[in-house]
Amino acid sequence: MSEAYKGRLISVDCMRGLVIAWMILANNPGDYLHVYQELTHTPWNGWTATDFVFPLFLFIVGVSVALSVNRETVRAGGVIHFWRKVFRRSAILIAIGLLENAYPYFDMASLRIPGVLQRIALVYLAVVWLHVRLQNKGIVAVVVAVLVGYWALMAFVPIPGIGYPSMDSHANLEAWLDQVMLHNHIWQYDTQWDPEGILSTFPAMTLGLIGVLVGRWLRSGKPGMLRAFVLGLGMVLTGLLWHEWYPINRSICTSSFVLFVGGFGVMLLVACHWLIDRRGKTAWAKPFVIMGVNPLAIYVVAEFVSATLYWIKIPDGRPGGIHLQAYLFKALFAGWTYSYLASLSWSALFLLVMFLGAWALYARRIVVKL
Repeated sequence: MSEAYKGRLISVDCMRGLVIAWMILANNPGDYLHVYQELTHTPWNGWTATDFVFPLFLFIVGVSVALSVNRETVRAGGVIHFWRKVFRRSAILIAIGLLENAYPYFDMASLRIPGVLQRIALVYLAVVWLHVRLQNKGIVAVVVAVLVGYWALMAFVPIPGIGYPSMDSHANLEAWLDQVMLHNHIWQYDTQWDPEGILSTFPAMTLGLIGVLVGRWLRSGKPGMLRAFVLGLGMVLTGLLWHEWYPINRSICTSSFVLFVGGFGVMLLVACHWLIDRRGKTAWAKPFVIMGVNPLAIYVVAEFVSATLYWIKIPDGRPGGIHLQAYLFKALFAGWTYSYLASLSWSALFLLVMFLGAWALYARRIVVKL
């Protein structure tokens, strides 16, 4: 692409589809007791491939904003109409996220308030606002200030009730704030923090801002892919170096994690851009492009289908019966000697069903905007 950006970039849709496909694959194992390590999240410090997935989507949110929102047009006129659309989209995402958390039991007393869609909405809102108002240097300044400030808070601010700074899973500033502000409306799986909690939303926003910088470069059509790739590599190495003192941690989105994953996102998108948009090697990317055109719609459907499969019970002679998911999994994969492969096969089958739905939308040129 030697000229300024004109229309959608296949590489962006491809990367978005790849991320959503992995997210669905990782979220729907056949048997949670038998899951390959790279399809699980790291319990605390460190990383697996799955730890990259949601942060990379936030990065792509920023890229998409830079490609779709013309700063000059917004400033020239129609500001009220533009921001009305932005706030409406954010509100819809938050509402669907809350519905997803409530479904199917709708227990308002313990309803989880944060969530994947809620974080996407907040990141999207912040990224659009900063993209419209700031030049590249301003974006960089915000990213640096947030990452350094978040590190200082986590590393030096004493935890109320404990009296000293902590990065432990059972006691850290993120967990303390989530409990004070949200009480029992947080992620409750033997944890005291929420992976989409209040404080960690700020470094998560910087992932979107890094995406904005890359999206602006793509939109300009300027050369410099090698330079962009090297900058991404530098971010990865900086994150790894910082990891020695400030651990890479997805659960609370540490600043070292943002640099590590953000740099990887830059390198991956540059590589996809070179291979797909510049060299025209698109055949291999078609399945991911199909998933990437309606990513949030497919994700939402997958989450509701999965919850329904665990909600419906099938009588099997035992009290309470058996979940429909477990029933189908046993019916299809019972007798497989390797449990990990059987569990992965269910995930792949679930992903295939979602892909067929995405393909139907793609074939009819239907874009569901969430």
